[in-house]
Amino acid sequence: MTNLATVESTNCDYKLWDILIESAKERTTIRYSKLAKQAGLEGSQDELRTLLQRIRMYCTEHELPTLSAIVVDDVGKYAGLSSSLPNAPWERARVFDYQWPLSP
Repeated sequence: MTNLATVESTNCDYKLWDILIESAKERTTIRYSKLAKQAGLEGSQDELRTLLQRIRMYCTEHELPTLSAIVVDDVGKYAGLSSSLPNAPWERARVFDYQWPLSP
């Protein structure tokens, strides 16, 4: 039997993935607040960060550009990879140039 929390989390992963893919195809960054609103995660910053980390890990495991690299904070400062790579414009360029499929 499938755990409802897992199903909801997986659906949210796919929704977040699709939102990020659309931004990547448009070659634009997306602010955390806009992403949270579009994904239905307003007021759930911890969950949003967790989902972005899962997307980052998925990309790493599958040798894809780091899709979360296009997420910026609400003042437009880059924040989508990790604290060890606070600004990586080359990774954003890789995300924009990659031919992304819809939900993995």
